[in-house]
Formats: sequence, C-alpha cells, structure tokens
Amino acid sequence: MAADLILRNATVRTLDPARPLARALSIWRSRILAVGDEQTVLQDAGPATRVLDLAGATVLPAFDDAHCHPIGFGLSLEWVDVSPDVAPTLETLLARLAEAARETPPDRWLLARGYDDSRLDVRRHPTRWELDTVTGDRPTIVIRTCGHMLVANSAALARAGITRQTPDPEGGRIVRDATGEPTGLLQERAQELVRQLIPEPTVADLERALRRAGERFLALGITSVTEAGISRPEELQAYQNLHQRGALPVRARVMLLIDQLLEPAERLGLRSGFGDDWLRIGPFKLFQDGAGGARTAAMSIPYPGEPENYGIAYYTQEQLDEAFRRVARLGCQAAAHAIGDSAIEMVLTAYERALADYPLPDHRWRIEHCGMLRPHLLDRMARLGVVAVPQPGFGYYLGNAYLRNFSGDWLALAYPTRAWLERGIPVAFSSDAPVIPPDPWVGIQAAVLRRTRTGQPFGPAQRVGVLDALRLYTSGGAYAHFEENRKGRIAPGFLADLVVVDRDPLSVDPEELTAIRTLMTIVDGRVAWEA
Repeated sequence: MAADLILRNATVRTLDPARPLARALSIWRSRILAVGDEQTVLQDAGPATRVLDLAGATVLPAFDDAHCHPIGFGLSLEWVDVSPDVAPTLETLLARLAEAARETPPDRWLLARGYDDSRLDVRRHPTRWELDTVTGDRPTIVIRTCGHMLVANSAALARAGITRQTPDPEGGRIVRDATGEPTGLLQERAQELVRQLIPEPTVADLERALRRAGERFLALGITSVTEAGISRPEELQAYQNLHQRGALPVRARVMLLIDQLLEPAERLGLRSGFGDDWLRIGPFKLFQDGAGGARTAAMSIPYPGEPENYGIAYYTQEQLDEAFRRVARLGCQAAAHAIGDSAIEMVLTAYERALADYPLPDHRWRIEHCGMLRPHLLDRMARLGVVAVPQPGFGYYLGNAYLRNFSGDWLALAYPTRAWLERGIPVAFSSDAPVIPPDPWVGIQAAVLRRTRTGQPFGPAQRVGVLDALRLYTSGGAYAHFEENRKGRIAPGFLADLVVVDRDPLSVDPEELTAIRTLMTIVDGRVAWEA
C-alpha cells in the first residue's frame, strides 16, 4: 500500500524503546505505517503520496493533556481576563472590570477569571465592596485561578440571598470579616450559591467553546484531552454533536461527575471506555477537597497562621466508600480530585475498600492532582496500582502560594514525580486548564527544573529528566486511559497523532524548553494546524 503522507529529513523522537530515534516516517490513513531511515520509508511513496521535507525539525508523539476542562477553558476565553499577567495589581483588576461593565448590559452577569491573591500587589483577595465601586448593581463574580473560590459583588450576593445569617453550606465556606459580614469570598461548594443563578450556556455555546479550546490545544501540539468532569447532559451532547459532524478538533475522553451522572449511568449500564478513538467515556469522578494555593486542600495539619483551618473535605469516609463501591460494582474506572494529604488518604481508603468488595483487574483508578503526599501514602498508591494525574505546571504558576502555605518538609513530597516513578506508580501529566495555561512545554520544564515563576526551588529533589517528562505528557496519558497500545509513541500501527517542533527538546538547555515552538500538528494522519 502507498502512504498518504511521508515526513522526511527530520529528527523523529519516537518515545518507542524499540527504536527511539529515526529520520522519517510514513502514514497511511490514520495510522503510522513505517518508521526508520529515509531510504526505507520512501519506499512507501506512491503517485499520490504527499512528502514533506521537515528541514531537520523534530517530530514527537502529540501531547496528551490527561486532566483539563476544555469546555470551561473555551468559555473562559470570552470572560474578563484578570490573570496576573494582565492584572498584577488590584487597581488594574478593577479597571478591567470597569471597562467590561461599561460594555455589559445591566441585566447580564459580568464574569471574570484568573486572579491570584498571592500575586496581586495587595497579597489578598478583592472584596465585594471593592468590586461594587466599578460594577454597581450589575451582578459580578471574579473566579480565582484555581476555580475553587470566587469573589461576588454585593448585587450577586443579594440575588443569592447571602447575608450574615446565611450558614456555610456543607463542603463550603462563606468568608466573613471581623463583624461577621460576608466579604464576597465564597470557597468550594459555597460558590454554588451564586453560580447556580448564572444562566447555563446553551449547547451551541458549548460547541463554540469546545472549538475555541481545540484551536488552542492544536497550536500547542495537544491532540488528546480529558474533560475532567461534566455534570449536565448538554455538555455531553455538545461533544457528541461535534463528533457526529466530524468537527471535534482534538480527541476527547469525558469524565462523568458521580453526584450528577452515576445514577443515570447505573440505570443505563453506561461504562467507562464506551466510545471510539475520538470520543470516549472516561472515569467517574468526584471532588474530595479544594486547592493547596487557596488553603482549602484537606490537610492533616492546619495551615500556617490559621490554627482552625485544615482545609475543606467534601465527603465523609462513609460517603466516599459508598460512592466508589457503586463505581466498582458498575465495573468502571474511578477518579477523585484530592490535593491535601488527608483527602488523598481518605480516597485511598475508599478505593481499597471498594476494590476489595468488587475486584477489577487492571482498574487504573486515578487520583487527580495528588498534591501533598507522605511516604506511607506513596506506598499505598503503589500497592493499589493507583495512577497519579498531576499538573507539573502548578509548581511554576502557583508555587509561590504553596511556599507560603506549606513548610519545606511538605514541599519535598509535593506533586512528587521522581518518588512516583521510583515506586513504579503510573503518572500522567496534565494542565488543568483554565486553572493554568495548557502549554505542555511549561509543564515539562517545571518537572525538569522544579522552580516557581520567581525562580524559587519547589521540591527540587523531585526533578526528572526531559525524556521522562516527555513520556509522562504523551504515553502517560495514553496509559491512564487504557490506550497505550495505540497512542503516545511513534511506532507502526499507532495512531498518527504527531507534533512537529522547531528544535529537539533532548538537545537544548532545559532553560530553553519553553521557547520551543510548534510548527505543525497532525491528528489522525492529517495536518490539523500549521504555523
């Protein structure tokens, strides 16, 4: 058979132990046909074969973001950006809100995202009263970068009926000033008191969001993503509509949130793995705690300066046990958001009990983020065969907040990539976009250098080499989704999902990794993005 496409005159880093390096490859339909030297591969050429001379560029397996929020990322691209790069001061944050308020009809919600109190000049969260000065009676929310808390203005609080008498909801906190008055800061599940009032995006809105997000992913060489939790049928419908039209820009697996969608799945017999190489049902997931930078991750010790604050645990042990027993009984993959060591311990206990009652061979149950570890928790993960799905870029973008919130002893095992690998624990890298930008090179460099944005060490003993980091951002995601025999390597028979970059990551100084640029992204054997 003649190849459809041949890439030649390239440095092909296959990540395949059987043949790590090649000069050319051929593609037939959606699969890799051959990998090797140019003379051998060019034998696959036929009259209609397209041959691309890459002039020495490097070809890698395309990236796999094993935990992100494509819908949320795409929607947030239309919101007011108040991230530290564009709004480093409270004054500029308020100015951006004021500008947006002038352009937003009075009856519409004003939505903003991305501030980080640890990087704002005032080193604190904005307050409702400060938002009021520029938003007036227009209901407004400003979501922290982590997504685990938001600040609402007085109009939004009033619509939600939140007063000084409103009790904290289970699994959430209404932050109050010294007099007991809500400051506007709502943590974890308390956010839902306001968020539930915001009109839900339509299916058409969700489709546009997925296409916007997909364009960003392709430009970064990402061809596979995992939607880390949907709760509405409309969200799955948007994915299915695009898939049916052949318009999904990247391959997607979709996690279903246990609270909202496990019961319908039980009635339907819907299981993880249902679908195809473009759209597939992934794990059933729940959130067990908050975020480390936001001081809501559930810890076994209190946060510095807050002797009563151990973070927020969403569920009791009994509730966790029952949720994951149901997932195991259904024969499905499970995932849990757990960052604090207390949350991780509770999740591991629930996994152990569920899998004892309903054994699943090769279950690949996951802990998303898996931030603050202790040695015995690492041992339990290894014994249970749990997959860690961290975001190495957290150390870079959010690391300074972690330095403020945790001691050096804790940071020594924060998102501990080297410790996981040494114990044989499977790891899949990801971004959690829009929490942080989805650029894989930032994550890879962060795993290699273990430094914050300001150059502070972030658990440097957990550094790994560039090759390991590349594997975790490609074949790591494939393994986490039972796809290691068709994704994550450049080898005959594997899906032809590739990224062409302007330099070889294994030949540059690690300081230059984030300067690597995408030249071309190939999905399913076709060029989907080109610089």
